[in-house]
Amino acid sequence: MVWSPKEPLDRYVDFFPGAQLLRSMSEVLDAVGKAGKRGKFALVFQPTLSRAKDEAAFSLFCKIALAAGSLTLVVEELHSVTKPSSAPDGWSKLCFMGRGYGVEVFGLSQRPASVDKAFLGSLSACHCGRLSYPEDQKTMAKAMGLPIGDIASLIGYQAVQKDFASGKTARLP
Repeated sequence: MVWSPKEPLDRYVDFFPGAQLLRSMSEVLDAVGKAGKRGKFALVFQPTLSRAKDEAAFSLFCKIALAAGSLTLVVEELHSVTKPSSAPDGWSKLCFMGRGYGVEVFGLSQRPASVDKAFLGSLSACHCGRLSYPEDQKTMAKAMGLPIGDIASLIGYQAVQKDFASGKTARLP
């Protein structure tokens, strides 16, 4: 399942063979319901870009993913549906219980300072590229347990990755 606010640009639907592009939660419920508990499916949801509507839809989207279980969830532009100190109910539940239900979550954002801290605090792994805004740099340095200079010094397409299970950090390239 993919939450893709910039789907016309990102084209996740082309990346996943057989993926359906959906624009309503009733379509999402129908697609997941038709797949059943053990069925395979791929869907890309394109939200409205109206924050209030999208936060409500995102909460339901996450609850559907949690109920389906055993899937990969990709959330693009996470900062558009969470806030530093709060997140929709479904997202909070998914972040705290998703792993137990077999849900693998990938949260992506160009603005990590605007993402809920509960998500950042439950990461298993993190990949951070160049960030221009100092608050985003501070947020990622804190979330990854790294000196801010390790984040602030990234240029071009350099990145830092951290595996929280092993504690290993790598700088790319």
